[in-house]
Amino acid sequence: MRFGPFAVEERLVRTVAISVVLIWGAVAYLHGLLRGMPAPALHGTGLAVVLLNAATFVLLGTGLWLGRPKDSPWRWAGISLLLASMGTSLSLYPIAPHGGGGYYFSMAALWALLMRIPARWGLGLGTATVVSVAALGEAAGHGPDYGLLAAFVGLTLGALASRQSVLAQEATRRAEAANAVLAERSHIAREIHDILAHSLSAQIVHLEGARLLLSRDGDRVQALDRVERARNLARSGLEETRRALATLRGEIREPKDVIAELAEEFYVGTGRPCDVQVTGAPRELTPQAGLAVVRTAQEALTNVRKHAPGARSHVTLRYLSDAVELEVSDTGGTEPVLEIEGGGYGLVGMRERAELIGGTLETGPEGRGFRVALRVPA
Repeated sequence: MRFGPFAVEERLVRTVAISVVLIWGAVAYLHGLLRGMPAPALHGTGLAVVLLNAATFVLLGTGLWLGRPKDSPWRWAGISLLLASMGTSLSLYPIAPHGGGGYYFSMAALWALLMRIPARWGLGLGTATVVSVAALGEAAGHGPDYGLLAAFVGLTLGALASRQSVLAQEATRRAEAANAVLAERSHIAREIHDILAHSLSAQIVHLEGARLLLSRDGDRVQALDRVERARNLARSGLEETRRALATLRGEIREPKDVIAELAEEFYVGTGRPCDVQVTGAPRELTPQAGLAVVRTAQEALTNVRKHAPGARSHVTLRYLSDAVELEVSDTGGTEPVLEIEGGGYGLVGMRERAELIGGTLETGPEGRGFRVALRVPA
């Protein structure tokens, strides 16, 4: 999906092109209708020209409207009306072979039909239309119009080629969507692996320390502290695993809601406030982008708690036209702020994940504190 000035320019060019084609078609249709022989009238053959044009216009418009959505329950009714509009428009040909407007309606209906029916049926319909136009010309006594026949042949081939191109594009989009799903599951599996590896390894370290202290009659307060740390790690790992599994199942929560919960947890755990600011219009993000934002915010706030006790934090989430930015900063504490290098779980691992989805992660000191800035396309 494209955003920004390029998308506006593309929509403007498309709108102008369609408007020019429609205006040209209306002028050409009215010119042929009013200057044709016989001219529109309220009696005789002229009246037949008026009635057939009106019937064709109504049938064509209704058929296009009913059959536009591919999954419309009225799709076949729309196709039937388009076929009927071809019949009424082609019936104008023997009445007014050099005008009457029937050519334009029949060509529009034929194109619409060829874009809605299978290619083999479309080829048969196009062939039947060309044969019908030639036969109508012979029946009217003025012979076939080779220019008109060539126009119908070219329109048939162009419509069939366009339909095949559309089908190929749809197949490509389906394949890309399937690949995106596989990539998403791979990323989430990596997230779960890192969560469990970090959580379990840290728990083992703390529990082993507590075991050694207790086995040697060490300080029970220190042993209890290590057990509590292991418990907190287990709870945190379980919660992160649940979030990742929810993403895998498609139960994706808004990042702003999760960040609000993280800010509340930060306040409860440290007694220091964590301000949250959201700018732009919140919208649904891709699973990869949403998970990257949530995990980066979580890791950044965890580092503040570990390495900057007493610090105050500020989280800013910006929804831009083509991306989402997350910024986590703190005022600095009594200890220096360090990145976590182990296991791909810290900010280094977050940077790798951001780069995998086309994003960037910047980290570094800011005044007395530290700043983490994530930008991911969305």
